[in-house]
Amino acid sequence: MEAAEELELVRRMKKGERSAFDKLYEQYYDRLYRTACMITGNRADGEDVTQETFIKAYLNCDKLKKDEQFRYWLYRILNRTAWQIAKKNAKERPEERILELADTSTADSPAVKVLQDEQERAIAEAIRRLEYRQRTTVILYYFNGLGTKEIARVMECMEGTVKSRLFTARKNLRALLESEIEQEVMVCKAGI
Repeated sequence: MEAAEELELVRRMKKGERSAFDKLYEQYYDRLYRTACMITGNRADGEDVTQETFIKAYLNCDKLKKDEQFRYWLYRILNRTAWQIAKKNAKERPEERILELADTSTADSPAVKVLQDEQERAIAEAIRRLEYRQRTTVILYYFNGLGTKEIARVMECMEGTVKSRLFTARKNLRALLESEIEQEVMVCKAGI
């Protein structure tokens, strides 16, 4: 969707036109759902966050000051909603494959597919173990293609803070993944 078309839909939605909201919903649903699932770590909460985000956006669209900032405003609502649900559901969740929602290439052979699945599982688990703000920053940057300036708008912080969170998250992810590899090596050696 072009920026001018989106801007027109936002303006029509703010005037109460339901069909304009429906088109924006269709445009953003998949991206928001994928992001919500990755932030919350499971599909059920991801669905709740996504639906709640669209409800809040529709009911509060008159509060959007700059129509051209709709995308960032929508992600900001999603971020806040996910944070509220994550705090409410701070209990342990069953493991889900959150990265299967991201686009992945098809494997050439079953062995390659198994390796890809294992890598995805390890990365998903490492991302899930990051502190909330780092996890959200990583997801917006790597899985939604937002730049640091855009993430700063969404998360309502300075761009330097986003860069710092990305740096720290990368360092933490590397440590988490290296730790897992070391554990697997120790298990293999013990089994020999």
